[in-house]
Amino acid sequence: MDQRTQRPPWTYALWGAVGILIGFGVVGILSIGIFLLALALILAVVGLTLPASRTTAAFAVLPGTGVMPLVVALNNAAGPGERCITTAVSTSCTELLGPWPFAVPGLLLVVAGGWLVWRFGRTAAPR
Repeated sequence: MDQRTQRPPWTYALWGAVGILIGFGVVGILSIGIFLLALALILAVVGLTLPASRTTAAFAVLPGTGVMPLVVALNNAAGPGERCITTAVSTSCTELLGPWPFAVPGLLLVVAGGWLVWRFGRTAAPR
């Protein structure tokens, strides 16, 4: 009988963090993004050097990368168009983008990556 063991959860967290850092790094490339991408590279190298994380847990990069487009879509949920906020002392207006160009790829990345993690990363054969 084939015995299978559960993969350590920290491997999924590591690769998910790499994906999140890549997503935020690309969006913020003109400010802090380069530092986030460098941190993602460092974590990816750590993930590749640790034997326990060199598994199909690396598929968790996809859902992690899909988080940023979903955040942008939520920030623009009232768009497209102009949105003004008025207080007792000031009025500020911002132009909102349509949320769908961000929500669709974000959802596709999260769903596809989640399926890949579920399909190929459930259990590992013991060594």
